[in-house]
Amino acid sequence: MALSELYTKYNRVWIPDEEHVWKSAEILRDFKPGDETLELQLEDGTEMLYSLDTSSPQLPHLRNPDILVGENDLTALSYLHEPAVLHNLKVRFVESKIIYTYCGIILVAVNPYKQLHIYGDAVIHAYSGQNMGDMDPHIFAVAEEAYKQMARNNKNQSIIVSGESGAGKTVSARYAMRYFAMVSKSGSKTRVEDKVLASNPITEAIGNAKTTRNDNSSRFGKYTEISFDKRYQIIGANMRTYLLEKSRVVSQSESERNYHIFYQMCACADQPEFKSLRLCEADEFRYTSMGGETGIEGVDDRKDMEETRRTFSLLGLTEDFQADVFKVLAGILHLGNVEIRNVGSDRSSISSSDPHMAAFCDLLGVSPDGVTRWLCHRRFVMVAETVVKPVTSKRAVNARDALAKQIYAHLFDCVIHKINAALQVPGKQHSFIGVLDIYGFETFDVNSFEQFCINYANEKLQQQFNLHVFKLEQEEYMKEDIPWTLIDFYDNQPVIDLIEAKMGILDLLDEECLFPQGTDQNWIQKLYNYLVDNPLFEKPRMSNEAFIIQHFADKVEYQCWGFLEKNRDTLYEELIDTMRTSKFPLLANFFLEEEPGGVGSKGIKVRPARPGVKPANKNLRTTVGEKFRSSLYLLMETLNATTPHYVRCIKPNEEKMPFEYDSKRVVQQLRACGVLETIHISAQSYPSRWTYIEFYSRYSILMSQQELLLTDKKQTCRTVLQRLIQDSNQYKFGRTKIFFRAGQVAYLEKLRLDRLRGACVTIQKHVRGWSHRRTFLRMREAAVVLQQYVRGQRRIRKSVTAAALKQGWAAVVIQRYWRGYLTRQIYRTVRSSSIIIQAFTRGWIARKRYKKMVEVQKALILQKYARAWLARRRFQTLRRLVHNVQLSYRCQQLRKKLEDQGKENRGLLERLTGLAGAHAQGLDKLHSLEAQLGKSATEKTSLEEREKKNKEDANKTIAQLQQEKDRFIVEKQDLEKKLADTATEMKGKRKEMIVLFLNLIKKKVVQFLRIAENNLDLQKEDHEKEVEVLREENRRLKEERVRLQRQTEEGAQVNTDLQDQVIQLTKHVKVRVHRSLVIQLTKHVKLRFKGHWLYSSPSTSRLVNEGVVVGLSACRVLERKQKEQKDVSDGQIEGLTFKVEHLQNENNQLQKLFQEKMSVNDSIGQEVTRLNQENMVIPELKQTVSELQRHKQELEDQLEEQARGMTAVITILITTDPQTSVFRLLEQHEQVEKEKEEVERRVEELEEVLRRQKNAETEAKARFSQEASRLTAENMDFEEQLDMKERLIRKLQNKIKSLQTSEKANQTPAPTIPKEYLGMLEYKREDEPKLIQYIILDLKPRGVVVNMIPNMAAQLLFMCVRHADYLNDGAKLKSLMNAIISGVKKVITDHQADFELLSFWLSNMYHMLNCLKQYSGEEEFMKQNSPRQNKNCLQNFDLSEHRQIFSDLAIRIYHQFISVMEKALVPMIVPGMLEHESLQGISSMKPTGFRKRSNSIYEDQEVYTISSLLQQLNLYHITMSQHGMEEGLVRQAVKQTFFLVGAATLNNILLRKDMCSCRKGMQIRCNISYLEEWLKEKDLVQGTSAMETLKPLCQAAWLLQVNKTTDDDAKEIVEQCSELNTVQIVKILNSYTPIDDFEKRVAPSFVRKVQGLLQDREGGSSQLMLDTQYRFQVTFPFTPSSQALELLQLPSSLRLGFLTRI
Repeated sequence: MALSELYTKYNRVWIPDEEHVWKSAEILRDFKPGDETLELQLEDGTEMLYSLDTSSPQLPHLRNPDILVGENDLTALSYLHEPAVLHNLKVRFVESKIIYTYCGIILVAVNPYKQLHIYGDAVIHAYSGQNMGDMDPHIFAVAEEAYKQMARNNKNQSIIVSGESGAGKTVSARYAMRYFAMVSKSGSKTRVEDKVLASNPITEAIGNAKTTRNDNSSRFGKYTEISFDKRYQIIGANMRTYLLEKSRVVSQSESERNYHIFYQMCACADQPEFKSLRLCEADEFRYTSMGGETGIEGVDDRKDMEETRRTFSLLGLTEDFQADVFKVLAGILHLGNVEIRNVGSDRSSISSSDPHMAAFCDLLGVSPDGVTRWLCHRRFVMVAETVVKPVTSKRAVNARDALAKQIYAHLFDCVIHKINAALQVPGKQHSFIGVLDIYGFETFDVNSFEQFCINYANEKLQQQFNLHVFKLEQEEYMKEDIPWTLIDFYDNQPVIDLIEAKMGILDLLDEECLFPQGTDQNWIQKLYNYLVDNPLFEKPRMSNEAFIIQHFADKVEYQCWGFLEKNRDTLYEELIDTMRTSKFPLLANFFLEEEPGGVGSKGIKVRPARPGVKPANKNLRTTVGEKFRSSLYLLMETLNATTPHYVRCIKPNEEKMPFEYDSKRVVQQLRACGVLETIHISAQSYPSRWTYIEFYSRYSILMSQQELLLTDKKQTCRTVLQRLIQDSNQYKFGRTKIFFRAGQVAYLEKLRLDRLRGACVTIQKHVRGWSHRRTFLRMREAAVVLQQYVRGQRRIRKSVTAAALKQGWAAVVIQRYWRGYLTRQIYRTVRSSSIIIQAFTRGWIARKRYKKMVEVQKALILQKYARAWLARRRFQTLRRLVHNVQLSYRCQQLRKKLEDQGKENRGLLERLTGLAGAHAQGLDKLHSLEAQLGKSATEKTSLEEREKKNKEDANKTIAQLQQEKDRFIVEKQDLEKKLADTATEMKGKRKEMIVLFLNLIKKKVVQFLRIAENNLDLQKEDHEKEVEVLREENRRLKEERVRLQRQTEEGAQVNTDLQDQVIQLTKHVKVRVHRSLVIQLTKHVKLRFKGHWLYSSPSTSRLVNEGVVVGLSACRVLERKQKEQKDVSDGQIEGLTFKVEHLQNENNQLQKLFQEKMSVNDSIGQEVTRLNQENMVIPELKQTVSELQRHKQELEDQLEEQARGMTAVITILITTDPQTSVFRLLEQHEQVEKEKEEVERRVEELEEVLRRQKNAETEAKARFSQEASRLTAENMDFEEQLDMKERLIRKLQNKIKSLQTSEKANQTPAPTIPKEYLGMLEYKREDEPKLIQYIILDLKPRGVVVNMIPNMAAQLLFMCVRHADYLNDGAKLKSLMNAIISGVKKVITDHQADFELLSFWLSNMYHMLNCLKQYSGEEEFMKQNSPRQNKNCLQNFDLSEHRQIFSDLAIRIYHQFISVMEKALVPMIVPGMLEHESLQGISSMKPTGFRKRSNSIYEDQEVYTISSLLQQLNLYHITMSQHGMEEGLVRQAVKQTFFLVGAATLNNILLRKDMCSCRKGMQIRCNISYLEEWLKEKDLVQGTSAMETLKPLCQAAWLLQVNKTTDDDAKEIVEQCSELNTVQIVKILNSYTPIDDFEKRVAPSFVRKVQGLLQDREGGSSQLMLDTQYRFQVTFPFTPSSQALELLQLPSSLRLGFLTRI
């Protein structure tokens, strides 16, 4: 249909308005072709006539239906034009508080100037993995789309963030990078993602500043490439910067600031690290105080400096480098404060005492003279000479500022280079995502070179954007098989050519910069001359210093002043040379000559549009414009090689007020950022695109009955559209979608609304008719009833007489008396019956009470005797324990005595050692005497030789020496006399030494013998005492042996009697036999209880008597029914035979025990005999001592005789021959030495005897200790045997009672007594790996046996544990427990995603934990045990530590089990709970027409419903039930699952505006009821608190359905929504979206009212999202099992033949 036909009454249009740009109005009269005016009514009620041009009437823009207002995607609007876009953004931003909106492939982000709760980690996880368009628009959705396309298509991506200053570009880029860092955790220790995020504070500090529009405005463009590896994890990043605003370093406008880093340094000037920089307050530096403001409200520069330094360190930049950076920055500040004064008219100078110049030179290591000279002078190089010329103060200031700008620019590039180096991590880059944070289109009152470059860059980006949009449109049309037609749109290539082509603006600017005397005026004149014919270039009428360019967004007027200076960016060569000579390496490197090469940091060769002009020398440097154009070419080449994603940031107002919307400012930015161009392109084709399902669901109301009956919905849609819209060019049918021209969806909505209005009128008509008809029928019925009563009353009055009244009264009296009589009769009967019943009842109660009292009295008597027996038993046990303790104490005392004796022996040995030392000293003295004798002998020999020589001389010279003969004789006599004196002296000394030595030996030997004798006496006494103790113990053991032999004989007698009874019972099966049987059994029991440890117990006697009474009663029963009990008697005979065999086996065991006891007694006797023999050695030792004493006396006598003999011999020798006497004396000395050695040998033999005696004593004591320990252990074994016998007696009592019970069974024959098992499984140690393999590793949870016997694996393993405990084998038990734990861990590790296996082992580990508690023997776990289970308790080991290990293992399995459940449920929750239409006939779906990207949607995606969710829950519950999981654990798992369902669903509602509607609330409540029914069906409502976890979701569904208009509604919402916090309630109210025109949006005033009421609510979270990763604490309550372990059979299918039931 024609568009003009839609201008009918009640439709609304948009008309231009100066204040609000566009204003809404309603049509009062249908428009007809030829009308000159259009009658309209404004929203304030004012009527007006809108003039139209009759020749070509330009009708106002139509307004979209309310159902389409607030759409997530602007291209989904039916009417695509500027006012529709502006109004849709306003509704979303102001009313719904939503800042993000899609416009095709663009994300429009409006700056809220307020912190929002939509950027938490939970929101990131919610958007992760979602398709673009499934959730509300968000920067995270764009980042997820880029990440997904990179991973899916292996193609690099780019996110282009643009907008004017203050629109939020930097924050948006920061959030995008944070998203990538969160979803692609590297997992390495380098934490690259943290470093990437840490680069933002640094770049903002050195590249951002406060402007009039933004407190944190980026003054440079930045392209950040985030690199990913093959696993799509971040491995590094790289930054490229564009067009830093260097002029801000030296000049700022009013109310603006310099770069943040300067103010951060000044704020920290008092810190020790910055003392050397000589900083002061920011308002004292010229470069930081030009804007007038040095602070920003709400910003702490000191804290920001700490953050900047922290991120420097995080990136690995050293403290030295940071100090160098701060030095350069401080030098720039001091340079700005250098005072340059005029000296005349053409000169300038700087004071040599300027402190700031000195500080600048000191910090940067440059020469003060050189800087001062070349700031105030300039050198000109002529052909023949060089001239130095002073400059004016103005040019000197320009040179100073140029130097400051150049230093800062170099520093900025250096820091960026260092950051890039820090962000490079070893590893190959597989792909990357680039984030471009670049300035948007700018237009100010005064536009200069910076705005020209910015707008030039935006022209290039807009061209790239247009080409990409057309590419996507073409792909969409080709995919849907729709013919592609070219669309007319604005192409900005002519503007780009105007700027960059040959003889364009940049070319002419570079050409003018080549001339030294070039000026801005000359350049502007060239522009006027060359470009005047270009339609996109204009010359202002009133100015010759500006030019106008028609950009794609708007016309911009540029002032030419400063273009040449900024393009040249010149700095005097002399100042550069001065900086190169700096002693500060960082500054010197800044001004090194650049190597010739291309521009670009990554080596990508850029082919420019035309060849560049090569400079002739180094003075002809590349201009700023040329550099910017080259870097822009590199950027465009990078963007063209990637898939771009666009984010357009919008600044809503100039005052930075939160959620304030200025339409004029917004529409300017929409025109500048390309959003309206996207709308224009979309409107040229088919902007509205709905799937067939959406169309069918929405417009089925327009279909006829025949069309609804068609099964092919796609064909139905085709038929309906062809009938409703005749012009086939207004729509196209694709493969999956229907494409509509602009306005067609609005027309369909109008038809739908008309049909609904007609249906409403029809319904109202019928309802009103029914209501009136119902009222009429009720009135008529009431009138008929009234008429009946009136007519009846009249009839009665006419027919009734006085006689009739009397008769009637008499009849009433008669009836009264008769009824009274009957009532009295009935009462008497009932009363007498009640008395009889009461009498019988009271008698029965009294008898019952008496019987109960008798039973209680008997029970008390039984308890009294039982307690007395238990007390005696405890006393006997305690007495045995005391005996054992006494025996142990005595053994310890004996060991102590032996140790003391050993100490005394060691003392004696030490004394003997001392004697040996003294003896050695005596020997040394003897050796010294021998040495003296040897010396004398030598002297004698020399004298003899001399004498012989003299004699020979005398013979030769007799004649000559005759005279001297007498003299020699005299000398000889003198010598002989001396020799005699010497011999005599030696003899006396020798005698004295021998006597002294003999006396000493005698004393020592006597002392040693006395000590040895005393020691032997003490040992003899100790041995006699020990022998006496052993004899006493031997006597006691003999008595015990005799007593045990007596008991054995009594047991043998009992066996004989029982055998006789069996023979008699076999021969005579009669009534008398039963009586004799009981008598014999009574004898047997009495004999069995005759042991000394039980026979004296009166309680035992009573038990025997009770057994006799039971037997007699059994006989009486058998006598009455002897014929019927013949088979029973046979069974009893077999049972008794089995008992006899059992008793014989027990007697055999007792005999073995007695034999072992006898052998023990024999061994004790042998040991006592051996000890007696050892004691007999003591007299022999005494005899040996006496012999040694006698031998000692003989030795003394011999020594004396030898001494006397030696004295005589020496005397004779000396008198006869001195020489011979000496030799004999030596021989005697040798004889004495031999005797001495003999004495020493005898002493050593005595010591050896004493040592052997000590060893024998030690061995005897050790054997005695061992024997005592062994006897103690055997006594304990005997006690255990006695306890076993006591238990056997109790068994026999129970069996006697069972005989009585079995005899009462008249019809059932007595069953054969089965083999009794102990509930244990025996296995060999080497079979342990096989046990673990078969029961744990190879066991499948789906086996028949496993399902038939739940928790069978845990029971089998516990039975093996019981056997290891029964054997008291600690090593085997520990090995088994460790093997079980390791095996289960291996199974759950190898099958982490197998739900059935995790459920199986969770149930078994829980049951294993319960078994360890139930059979631990602790009273708190044994309260519900049966007697048999109490007997099966663990006896020897405490497994509480293993219980803790099993508990930890069960917790680990539980969390893994829950994770597997959640992983399967998460894809079903949102489709099943939100998207599925569970209520038939109530459509809660609002077709949005959103253009989802074709490559981000899976066509084969499975569709889930609430039934799918319930089926999955059913599967989980069935599996857990089959595995026998305890009910409490099942309830905890269900609670955790329901929490996930509720949290995930609520989070999706909060992030999806299309889900916030009344009908959707009904659908959610219906789905919740399905879940509740499922809980009731499974009997899980009580005890799970599962529905409690769904309370937030229930309240959210209720909030969507409730009225939201009045104050009472607000109060009710606050009261009812107790589980929702303020942020969530406000978010739902703001996101509420009507499905039909009959619904209304929530008014902002109502939202503010609710928000005000919620302020009084205390506590609560302020988070928007619920934490879906939250886990409730799992508990394992103790649940005892009634399963009898002894009844468990081993399944043959498990191949457990190596296990044996005990």
